[in-house]
Amino acid sequence: MVRKGHVLSENVAEEILSMINIEKRFTPGSRLPNETDFSNELNVSRTTFREAVRMLVDRGVLIIKRGNGTFVNPDYNFEDKLGFEKVEYTGIDERDLNEIRLFIEPEAAYLAALRATEGEIKRMASLCDSVESEFKTGNIEDRQKAEQKFHLSIASAVHNGFMDKLMPILFTVIGETMAVLAKDDNFTLMGIEDHRIILDRIRRHDADGARTVMRFHILRGLIALEKDDENEK
Repeated sequence: MVRKGHVLSENVAEEILSMINIEKRFTPGSRLPNETDFSNELNVSRTTFREAVRMLVDRGVLIIKRGNGTFVNPDYNFEDKLGFEKVEYTGIDERDLNEIRLFIEPEAAYLAALRATEGEIKRMASLCDSVESEFKTGNIEDRQKAEQKFHLSIASAVHNGFMDKLMPILFTVIGETMAVLAKDDNFTLMGIEDHRIILDRIRRHDADGARTVMRFHILRGLIALEKDDENEK
């Protein structure tokens, strides 16, 4: 019989791994936040956090330097472990990638609403706040990064290895779409409101609602791209 605490530790380990592999929050050689702050962020006990770290140390992902902290192993090749291939994206139309997102992301939101841990939902909320904050500062590049991380945090909450490999490819399109959306504050503000509603549905484990709102969110981006094309003609 698998202990409940052990399962929780495994989930936390996967969250940390997602921060490294998917969100790119931590890079090889970088130091993780201290135990107290990080366990609070993940909304777990320090005991559970330590067990998750131990699992990642055993897998060669993390290394502990006594007296200095916990670091991402600089010798661990995450790209090889995930099986990523180097793909050339030049020339791929952003509408094509957004259409693929339309097939996949609503279902990801559905599963995230069913599977997300409290720590993952807390991180989604923080990233949702970041998108809004960057919009207010007017920094499009930083807002793009925050929006990518928000969407990736939903995808990682699906807890599906193939999803973790697929989403970074699809999210190369977010930058192109945001460049169009940035021309219209109304589109941007509606997108931010979409994020809030998606987060609310996931927090309430309303899987159908999360799927529906995510679908509308991506469709909004496609509409913005079509409108931009028409204006350029």
